[in-house]
Amino acid sequence: MKKQQTTGFFLVILSAVVFGLNPLLAKTIYLSGSNSMTLTVHRMLFGSIGLLIIHKMTGGGSLKVSWDEMKKLLLCALGFGLTPVLLFSSYNYLSSGMATTIHFVYPVLVLVGCVLFCHAKLTRVKLTCSVLCMAGIVCFYTPGGSVSLFGMLIAFCSGATYAFYIIYLSMSGLQHMPAYKLGFWMSFLSAVGVAVVALFTKQLTFQLTAGGWGLTVVFALLAGCVASMAFQVGAKYVGPQNASLLSTFEPLTSVIVGVLVYNEALTARSVGGIVCILLSVVLLTLLGKSE
Repeated sequence: MKKQQTTGFFLVILSAVVFGLNPLLAKTIYLSGSNSMTLTVHRMLFGSIGLLIIHKMTGGGSLKVSWDEMKKLLLCALGFGLTPVLLFSSYNYLSSGMATTIHFVYPVLVLVGCVLFCHAKLTRVKLTCSVLCMAGIVCFYTPGGSVSLFGMLIAFCSGATYAFYIIYLSMSGLQHMPAYKLGFWMSFLSAVGVAVVALFTKQLTFQLTAGGWGLTVVFALLAGCVASMAFQVGAKYVGPQNASLLSTFEPLTSVIVGVLVYNEALTARSVGGIVCILLSVVLLTLLGKSE
């Protein structure tokens, strides 16, 4: 069990680091003619194709699911697919820093949701780690941009939908499905849902340069296959509460990328945020492995 938990911690952190690298690729892809909604659709669609190929190569068997499983997949995909739609929409009303800060309320929502709906025990270690994570996220927030209550609501809802996805994935029993099969259905159903929204809002475009298409495929394989699968498997081993707390490595990675790639200043607040998140992970790893 301890080996599985250690593996789970590693996989969730790996997932968060890969997701944290997304802005680096996304900014380049946007310059090639894409946009946030189009990139989300392509990420999930190409990711589902990649997972389908891996599923077949590894002899994963049939992709057929029962009607009961499909209903659960649709609900889970609702949270998984709706999250980026809401988060990207909030950028129209808020600065990206504020929107991301509000979005990362989801670790706390996961903890509260698990206590209320899963009857999970909220230990002092997890409560302490939750406070440290939230303090770290707030330290990463950079003031600036207009403040909109509607935008704040959308950003909060993006955190709520992602918290729903994490909790429901754990409660539904879908994690017992073969990993690549589950990943394929989650990505495919989410791609269809987001594509409908993108078409409705006229944000779906195929006018990308050749280099843009190539980077989009790389982006999809990293985020849609590596990161998503690592999170799903990791969450299965460590539980939704620990997985949500470890996911705060995502903004931490984004800050480090900003310093190393874009020569952004490493402020005292950023250092404080990094220390808070690393301390929470150390505490969670050493003292909080039991749910």
